[in-house]
Amino acid sequence: MKICIISNLYPPFVRGGAELIAAMEAEGLKKAWQHVFVISTRPANLHVHGQMVWRTGLWTSTRDEVGEVEVIRFNPVNLYYYLDDFKFPSFVRLFWHLFDIFNVFSYWKIKSILLKEKPDVVITHNLMGIGFLIPLLIKRLKIRHIHTLHDIQLSSPSGLIVLGQEKAWQHRFFRAIGYVKIMRFLMGSPEIVISPSKFLLDFYSRDKFFHKSKKFVMPNPIKGLASVAKQSTDNLELIYLGQVHRAKGVLELIKNFKQIAEPKIRLHIVGAGPELFRAEHLASEDKRIIFYGWLPHHELGKILPQMDIVVVPSLCYENSPTVIYESLSLGLPVLAADIGGTAELIREGINGWIFPAGDFGILKNKIKGLYKEKDKIGPMADNCRRSVAAYNLDNYINHVLKIIGEDTND
Repeated sequence: MKICIISNLYPPFVRGGAELIAAMEAEGLKKAWQHVFVISTRPANLHVHGQMVWRTGLWTSTRDEVGEVEVIRFNPVNLYYYLDDFKFPSFVRLFWHLFDIFNVFSYWKIKSILLKEKPDVVITHNLMGIGFLIPLLIKRLKIRHIHTLHDIQLSSPSGLIVLGQEKAWQHRFFRAIGYVKIMRFLMGSPEIVISPSKFLLDFYSRDKFFHKSKKFVMPNPIKGLASVAKQSTDNLELIYLGQVHRAKGVLELIKNFKQIAEPKIRLHIVGAGPELFRAEHLASEDKRIIFYGWLPHHELGKILPQMDIVVVPSLCYENSPTVIYESLSLGLPVLAADIGGTAELIREGINGWIFPAGDFGILKNKIKGLYKEKDKIGPMADNCRRSVAAYNLDNYINHVLKIIGEDTND
């Protein structure tokens, strides 16, 4: 079977977990002896270590390989490249979004690729930044279409709704201009829709998306299970992994952590983002709070054996955070806010703990209680790994191929 995967970003161009999931899926399908290729984007010019490794015209596509999977990339002509959006004010981003919805250049570019490659199935992931005319194109070309959900960007362009700000002016504005209706029309009803969480599938059902699609809840895949060689200490070591952004709850985490007097409880923060300076300023007088900035995977591996608990204090409606899957696969329990689909992965006292999103008073009490019962945390490692063992990549790929095959026989 020839399968095309379309994703707005693809390694080495990475912003979050969605493009990593797309890459895992592509590599898994390749390993399962499927003929797979990827269509994604690239900036107009690419620099590596200060040197330009390619310079192509806006209309030129390039081909490279990632993990033995062929990737066809092109620059989707717009005001700026998707990864550069943080550099521009909101009114510029508004025009970028409007052009992105109806990006005719991407439509014709991808059409030419699909007509040449002739895939049997197209699997789409996040489309913001590559164009939302693509589902319409796939339907017109009469190619089977599977869409994988990752966030709420089809209902809110930011892909982000913060607790208590569900009716903020940005969301009201885009609904007023008919954004949801437009996206509902352009997305249509792909043959199959896959969601990592029940929360996200229910969210889109309420907005009347995908009413004719066959829908499946399939937790995101993990590459495998691993044991962390735990370094036992008297301290309780907490770690936050992710973007340093107000909506992720990290600023409130720091403020409330400072109110815990116990000197043997420490908080490690790994990540970068727009609020990093603010976070460092908040923590400046507390030596128990340690910042690392962004770390590559091999450097992170040196820190994780020292950790006891991963904290996910989100204030935004998460889908199914990759950091939770990765932490549990390593045997690290997770202390997470109950918001969006996060709680679907956590079993209280078995592989982690849940607290009401935004209630940092309860979070503080949970942390203090866990310190007093620290001896019970280590033995949870096997439970953590078992809780995600079924989500290994081979099982995920087998399930994808099964539902495609089942539909073939309908």
